[in-house]
Amino acid sequence: MKNLKLMIDYERGGRQKDSYDESEVINVPCPLCSRNEYEEIYREMGSLVVVQCMDCGLLYVNPRLKNPEEVYHGDTEAYFKEARLIFEAKAPHHRDKNYLDDLKLIHRYKPKGNFLDVGTNMGFFLRNAKKMGYWDIYGVEPSPSLSEMARKYFGLNVKTAFLENAGFENDFFDVVTMTDVFEHITDPRKILKEIHRILRKDGILFIKVPNGLFNLFKFHAAKALKGLKNYNIFDSYEHVVHYSDMTLRLMLERSGFKLIRNFIGRPIQLPVWQRYVGHFYQYPTPWVLDYKRQSARMILYWLSLIEFRLRLNKIGYFAPNIIAIARKI
Repeated sequence: MKNLKLMIDYERGGRQKDSYDESEVINVPCPLCSRNEYEEIYREMGSLVVVQCMDCGLLYVNPRLKNPEEVYHGDTEAYFKEARLIFEAKAPHHRDKNYLDDLKLIHRYKPKGNFLDVGTNMGFFLRNAKKMGYWDIYGVEPSPSLSEMARKYFGLNVKTAFLENAGFENDFFDVVTMTDVFEHITDPRKILKEIHRILRKDGILFIKVPNGLFNLFKFHAAKALKGLKNYNIFDSYEHVVHYSDMTLRLMLERSGFKLIRNFIGRPIQLPVWQRYVGHFYQYPTPWVLDYKRQSARMILYWLSLIEFRLRLNKIGYFAPNIIAIARKI
């Protein structure tokens, strides 16, 4: 099996690469406070560097890719191969359990109304929202190939656009979601301003992001174990901002929102099919194929819940993600 792993290349649907040179990146100020004083944390994938702002503490990528969203402007046929059985309703998506947890939580706060998902991708999250039947569903996705697939295979009402150019009315939505999307946004203050415009006064904003402190924990653990070589902990080609509980709260407050609740979601159990067949099939992996990492993720998740209570409802280093629910001020 080890020889098989070495022989097979990972076939991707998007345009991501293993390394980027200086011609592909750009230096940027802190996305939260606009300052330029920072400490370098880790360089990965060539010219991408994770830094921490010395003023507000935000973790972000600087230099970062000039247009990181174009990573997802990939080949439609390749994307279809990744998820064919899901489109044909023959297999679940590996994040369906996580998505259903998120949607049940959203339903507790806003059981009906107009529902907008920002960064819809191929529509895996939004198709679950549509099946629940509580909301009038909308989506927006800048990738032409991904948005077309969401429309074609799931019948979703998805615009091909960045949110700022989508042309939605003022005070139109009761729910706006960014599920594993906000960390991809190069100008978070700008998109939050647009969400503030289109969200109703009593509406809710739901954000789920990877926990930046958890990434720091993994980084320091790998460094101590001398396991950093070719280990892309931060996924910095696509994740351009790495939020902690504190910096996400600051970002929301400075953009006209009040955090009303924060949570820790169950960890995402990433498939490992690509190691054996050269493709990231999007389908859940049997526990036996990846039992060590799946078990480790659950143990850290349970520890994060204990940490959350001990820190008086502040999310710490063991949490895999941060879920925030906010309202307009």
